[in-house]
Amino acid sequence: MNQKQSFLEADEQDDKNIKKNALSDVKSFKYLLKFAAPYKFQFIFSIAAMMMSSFFTLSSARLMGSFVEDGLLARSYKESAFYAIAIVSVSAFSFLFMWLGRKLLTKYSSLAILDIRKVLFQHLQVLPIFFYDTQPQGRVVTRVTHDVEGIEQFFTSTLGRLVSALFLTTMSISAMLLTNFWLGLALVGSVFPAIIFIYFTRNIVRNVNRRMSKDSSALNSKLSEFINGLSVIRSFGLEEWSNDEYEVAVSTHERSQLDANFLYGWSRPLISFLCTTPIILLVWFGGKEVLAGTMGVGVFVAFVRYCERFFNPIMTLAREVHVIQQAFTSAERVVSFLEHKPEESVLGINGLIKDEHTMQGRIDFDNVWMSYNEEDWILKGLNFSIKAGDKIGLVGRTGCGKSTTVNLISRLYEFQKGDILVDGVSIRLFNREYLRSMIGFVAQDPVLFRGSFAQNLSPMKNVSKEEILYQCDTTGLSKIMHKNGFTLDTEIFEGGSNLSVGERQLVALTRILINNPKILILDEATANIDPAYEKIIHEAINKVMVGRTCLMIAHRLATIEHCDRIFVFDEGRLVEEGSREELFNLKGYFHNLHTAQF
Repeated sequence: MNQKQSFLEADEQDDKNIKKNALSDVKSFKYLLKFAAPYKFQFIFSIAAMMMSSFFTLSSARLMGSFVEDGLLARSYKESAFYAIAIVSVSAFSFLFMWLGRKLLTKYSSLAILDIRKVLFQHLQVLPIFFYDTQPQGRVVTRVTHDVEGIEQFFTSTLGRLVSALFLTTMSISAMLLTNFWLGLALVGSVFPAIIFIYFTRNIVRNVNRRMSKDSSALNSKLSEFINGLSVIRSFGLEEWSNDEYEVAVSTHERSQLDANFLYGWSRPLISFLCTTPIILLVWFGGKEVLAGTMGVGVFVAFVRYCERFFNPIMTLAREVHVIQQAFTSAERVVSFLEHKPEESVLGINGLIKDEHTMQGRIDFDNVWMSYNEEDWILKGLNFSIKAGDKIGLVGRTGCGKSTTVNLISRLYEFQKGDILVDGVSIRLFNREYLRSMIGFVAQDPVLFRGSFAQNLSPMKNVSKEEILYQCDTTGLSKIMHKNGFTLDTEIFEGGSNLSVGERQLVALTRILINNPKILILDEATANIDPAYEKIIHEAINKVMVGRTCLMIAHRLATIEHCDRIFVFDEGRLVEEGSREELFNLKGYFHNLHTAQF
């Protein structure tokens, strides 16, 4: 795409975007639970099972007190055996219900995460092309991988521990207050410093996680950029430079990780200290009551166990707070990603005209103005008509608007003024999927996917192998395949790396022929072709162009010498139009381009 320089959009976690994208903890939690809604009954059952586990855990604490007082202190073998068996049985039930609850929670959490991944990938499919022009590839990958993993950890492990901890804490408080109200109240009150500390440090933890997420996204973006540009790095001997650049990104990410580790390194032990210190209150006041005879030893032992069940969840919450905040941070990023407007919002409601319209291929531009950023006009008042079956060449300096013009025909971008007509009908009235299926696009660097020749030639159509082979014969691809020992089942590597440039271009041309579009767009399709394949490619192009309206973007003027007409662009305007001879005789812009090349 030829457009004026535009800067990439800032990450959602950048300081200037935080206020716009930030969600409160409650909103983040509600958003996460939305994905669990389809499995709410399974989640409720699993949580109920973990609550039962907590109930049996507290029951074992009370039984432990009875075991000490009524069994051991009373020197009753029968009572001791009874309570010992009861404690083991109750603990077994606690383990069983916890196992069942965790198993179900993990299973249905995984299904919820799968739904999140599906929603994100589906959103990727409907975002406008302009979104990908302004977002680094690594950032997009981070949304679908790293951020989802943060949410996944919350669902599969933290949610279960959080629910279990809250329920166990509530039951422990109730048991302590019912057993000895004033001592229980003192112990509950003594844990408030830990709770207050957790509450007031949650935003610090959130900010640390935001930094880690932002730096992880930047690191992935840098890695993706260098992998894609590895051939250039090798060609120019830039290995040391790329290593230095990558080291900067790694160091930034490392600093944010170390800052997080430093925070957790002192905050967690402090919370553990605040949670275990109240045990001293229990030993002091409870011990005095035992010595005074106002509290039984069994009750005292049960109280110790209640305290353990009360304080352990608080420490669990402290350990899990960074996971919870990471999940909330990931939720923020997922929400902000899903809030990017889909193509329909940018391009307007999809048109209805599709299969019932037999497209001929006539194209009219009626005073079309277009801008990417609502400031600088890329196209300025374009007016031209192309008859069905015409062969049109588009020439001009880089950035003059050629690629933008052909991209508008496919409705990849929106134009602000004027109208574009195909067969006399505004392209806004066409169903976008149908319109694009009627337009074949062959780029300078064709895109091939990992898969067989057959899958690349006809990825979505139920086309027989005989039809595919027939079109391969038409373009000359079958000769190349036979020469190299390829069949339709031969695997093509990612990006067609096991094929030459000419072979990839032949695959792209054959794919177009199988799809049978009415409009063909060639964007420097022969620019990188070696001489051995150039004749084959030109013959294939000539065959593919038969019966189709063709637009050929070219910088080498020799490639468009057989076009019916040539459109000459300059700074977003159509400055000259005519046959090659007519334009050359004008001694104008085209003549200057021709003279500069030859």
